[in-house]
Amino acid sequence: MKSSIEKAGKLCLHLGCGDVLLLGFINTDIREEVNPDKISLVYPVDYDDNMFDLVYASHILEHFPKKQTLNILQEWVRVLKKEGILRLSVPNFEALIEIYRQTKDLDHIIGPMYGKQNYRYNYHNTVFDYRTLKNVMEKAGLTAVHWWDFRRTEHSEYWDYSQAETKGILISLNLEGRKK
Repeated sequence: MKSSIEKAGKLCLHLGCGDVLLLGFINTDIREEVNPDKISLVYPVDYDDNMFDLVYASHILEHFPKKQTLNILQEWVRVLKKEGILRLSVPNFEALIEIYRQTKDLDHIIGPMYGKQNYRYNYHNTVFDYRTLKNVMEKAGLTAVHWWDFRRTEHSEYWDYSQAETKGILISLNLEGRKK
């Protein structure tokens, strides 16, 4: 059975898919062992300009140094068609602080803050809050940047960290924007 995104004839890219292979997306990851559709870096991406209707990156952007954030987002926007959507999910610094305030237990926030550190690439280099992520997305060429609800996406039936919660608090900052 085809996913709704395939039926719509859209071309979608899932960057840094890990073991979450989305139906109807080109799933890319640097790790061969997760069996992505394409083994490749998420920055720079090995695709032509204006190719994709949707680019999705869940809990990938924080793995790069903060000073590279704008360049990375510009690269991901480059491969979007005009009016295409860049959908991001990153650990939400504000939510993690709230979890810590409630629990006073670092174990609840160490993974989202620093990565699980269980393989070579699983380290985090930066954190985001709504204001900083929205601003850099707009600088990268996106408009109408807003929250997205994981329950209302083409990939809602697949669990990834965009849906993760700790102590009843969603830990992800889920923003998307449209290419101008």
